[in-house]
Amino acid sequence: MEYREKTNTTQYSPFGGWQMASNALYMYAHVSPKTTETVPPKLQTLHNITVKHLDSLNHLRYDKRPDNELGIYYLWDEKAPLKSYLITKYKNDSITPYLKRWAKVATLYNQYGTWLIKQFPVEFTKYYVLPNLINYYAPNPEFLGFYNMGRDSVDAGAVQWFGYKTNKVHGFSKDNKITLTQIFPPLLAIINIFFFTGLWGFIFLNGFKEIPSLYRKTLYVLISIWIFNLLFSVFASPIVLRYQVFPFIFTLSFGGILLSFMIRKSFITPTEKSPLVNKDIAAAL
Repeated sequence: MEYREKTNTTQYSPFGGWQMASNALYMYAHVSPKTTETVPPKLQTLHNITVKHLDSLNHLRYDKRPDNELGIYYLWDEKAPLKSYLITKYKNDSITPYLKRWAKVATLYNQYGTWLIKQFPVEFTKYYVLPNLINYYAPNPEFLGFYNMGRDSVDAGAVQWFGYKTNKVHGFSKDNKITLTQIFPPLLAIINIFFFTGLWGFIFLNGFKEIPSLYRKTLYVLISIWIFNLLFSVFASPIVLRYQVFPFIFTLSFGGILLSFMIRKSFITPTEKSPLVNKDIAAAL
């Protein structure tokens, strides 16, 4: 209620509208200026800004484009269409607070993103969903890859909060890279292979038939949670390392349990029965 009073909008989160448009623009960058429908009047100004900006990006080498990989460019960059439209819309308004401006355009951005995706679902899958699936497999360290995002100073608020004597900070490496976080993308890739191998091995070896009903239902719930998390992560926003703490813990834990079942099962002859196989799964669940 307080948020509604401050922004004069009724929506779960304005960020969702911004994110929807941003996700769609990563696809539309490969399609612009083509459309299969007439641009709705209320979207015309935003669409014109988008087409003009994407045309300017097309003159850059692909590896020099700021949108050459999924990220935050269309969300936060002042030159990108979403911020440009916000600035243009309120250029003569010095009264409306920024939070209210940001929230009010979110509904329009949600409509624009949805409009683009509905026109080009195949392209959206190709240029957004599939690359983001790869990000789920091996996420980019992003902000976690560099100490203080590569900067040598912090804002006044950080100086006050942490009790620093100065706003200057430094890392322990010459290039400010955080070595530990550079390890996680390949590590998560290995863990994902580990999990998939264990899951498919468990299914192929009829693991669901060999565990009690209660544990089977529990395992179904856990797998459903994993699938929901995967789908939500892929469609919600570009995946980066800081979003992957839960999948990291989940896949490592249950990947080990399922893989252990597969290994034990592989060394048991058809005439043998090993209570250890069921006990391992049951104890874990």
